[in-house]
Amino acid sequence: MNKEKNLFPIYRNNKDLIYLDYAATTFMPDSVIESLVYYHSNVGVGLYRGNGALSTRAEVFFENGKKSILDFFSAGEKYDAFFGKNATECLNVLANSFSKILHPGDIVLTTPYEHHSNILPWKKVVKDVGACLVQLPMSEDGSLEYNFIKKLDVDRIKVFTGSYISNVNGHVLNVERIKESIGKNVISILDVSQAVGHKKLSFEEMNFTAYVMSAHKMYGPKNIGAAIINSEFIDSMEPFLLGGGMVWNSLSPLPVWHKGVRKFDAGTFDCGLVYAWSKACVFLKDYGFLKLEERDRSIYEIVKEEIKKIDINLVQGSPCNASLCSFKLRNKHPHDLSEWLSTRNIEIRTGHMCSQDAMNSLNCSSVCRMSWGIGVDESDVKKCLMAVKEFTKC
Repeated sequence: MNKEKNLFPIYRNNKDLIYLDYAATTFMPDSVIESLVYYHSNVGVGLYRGNGALSTRAEVFFENGKKSILDFFSAGEKYDAFFGKNATECLNVLANSFSKILHPGDIVLTTPYEHHSNILPWKKVVKDVGACLVQLPMSEDGSLEYNFIKKLDVDRIKVFTGSYISNVNGHVLNVERIKESIGKNVISILDVSQAVGHKKLSFEEMNFTAYVMSAHKMYGPKNIGAAIINSEFIDSMEPFLLGGGMVWNSLSPLPVWHKGVRKFDAGTFDCGLVYAWSKACVFLKDYGFLKLEERDRSIYEIVKEEIKKIDINLVQGSPCNASLCSFKLRNKHPHDLSEWLSTRNIEIRTGHMCSQDAMNSLNCSSVCRMSWGIGVDESDVKKCLMAVKEFTKC
């Protein structure tokens, strides 16, 4: 077992495991698991549920954890965050909160590379409001046609929402082109879920209205995601989930919510997840993004070379991030391959990747995806592709 695998209990307890589905879920290292256990062993209560010593400690853990996460993303004083179960929930909250600015005929601009989480809520919102959902066209090589924006009535574009990195083929959104084309007054939302475990991001520098991600994509705990929002917009946003700790006064004809991001905190919240997520930030910072990006590129080059030796087609996405790749089989179904690999203790992802718009644009119904991160080495991808090659000959 390599040194990196030894950082993760999941590998120590499954010594023969070859796991190549990091784009779906990363594993928690010891430090993150221990921090979650520490919180529930020493604090154990939720947020804003009393004035006792434990409640006070919970607030300290929560606020310090949130600050660490914001600092990790270079969010500065300009942004604040609210938490949800995952990026999906946070995107639903944003779509419904920002729906108040939309009117009939307004445009929500997006891309064909969106995860269902960032397309279905907006489809519902524009239908309810009478607005229009417009996707950027895709070229044959998988790149997006940004010049298309010039053909739109830019004054009608009220929201842009897009994935920074596609979970289908690793396509990287040109955020500079987007910001230049849509203008300064457009609400801009960036789903960075596929980037947070691989690239150092500066939210202040990128200057979008809001960013969304899940902790489990970056070696943090499951069941927590965040929307990190430019504080200037928070007061004008309406909460989507009601009840619990977000209520200030429910007795008046019009209920009054807490101010700031606290109005998004409906129900009991597990502060231990925020604390554990902050420790995942420490883990990634200590590991180093330069080292991580170099490893990603090195593995990606190996994968591309090995794939040339097999009777499969790589799904292109130009420009492309080096943390994943997808391919299509000839005359065999991807789900059959995943079952074949599972008998060899190898895990990849197969199917439509919860991104059927992208699959349709790429003329695919189902693909096979390999994705990697800390713990994966050259031998893992070679063993996997050797097994794929064996499968194609069956």
